[in-house]
Amino acid sequence: MSDYLKQYASMQKLFYDEPSQTVEDLVGNYDYHENFPYETHLLHRYGDIRKPVLADPARARGFEIGCGEGRMIRRMARLLRQVDGADISEKMVRAARSRTPGSEIFLSGGTDCGGAPSSSYDFAYCAISLQHICVHDTRAAILDDVVRILRPDGCATLQFFFSRYYPYCRTAAPPANESFLLDVHHLDRLHARWFENRWDAAGTNSVCDVAFGTQDIPEVVGDVGRWFGEVELWFHDISIGRPDSRGNGRPRILPEVHPNCHGWEDAWFTHMAFFHLREPRK
Repeated sequence: MSDYLKQYASMQKLFYDEPSQTVEDLVGNYDYHENFPYETHLLHRYGDIRKPVLADPARARGFEIGCGEGRMIRRMARLLRQVDGADISEKMVRAARSRTPGSEIFLSGGTDCGGAPSSSYDFAYCAISLQHICVHDTRAAILDDVVRILRPDGCATLQFFFSRYYPYCRTAAPPANESFLLDVHHLDRLHARWFENRWDAAGTNSVCDVAFGTQDIPEVVGDVGRWFGEVELWFHDISIGRPDSRGNGRPRILPEVHPNCHGWEDAWFTHMAFFHLREPRK
């Protein structure tokens, strides 16, 4: 691992191993994510239950990239035969091993899947983990290892943040009169674009994340295609009814745990993006 990737991994470990924070606090927005239908979106193309990504989930062995304290492992284990995972945080790994006793939980070095066995998994996935990694080279190394642990006929679903406007973020809720709707955006400099390497980021988990926009889609799909022969991409809108956090703007319209209402109007994301991936390039 290069020195700059080591520096970034060291920051991540310190962030997630912070002793004063509970694992739930470190995960963040726990109630929202518990209410989001990740199983449906991870295991079905376009979130359509008529289009499963696995022929027989009950016989499949799954692996979670960046499993945290095991929240999604517990949920996915109800549907798959076996679910293992890896995380960079020793604190999270200890919690996951305690809370998911039927799973193998591996400690990651930050660019890998830990000691997970090669060519052993039918399905790999991530939910609210890779989106927090603002270093493209780190994500690339992780995908190298995901391909290693997948069976030749295995598949994966990866979740990221997307905004139709990125790298621009809404500056405030758009003012309107009977004739015009004016929407003002500013260039986001806090988070990373897809191919950036922000190895010197001061934090993670929404301190410095990665996102991509509409104009980035062809290049992003092409990039992910370096690891998988088949790439499908779709989006779930999480920007509906969000509050305007600036001044005395619009209040929240939908409940905080509503699957379509996450964050705030000037956030760097408007959608969750789901990549359905097949044909790992072994």
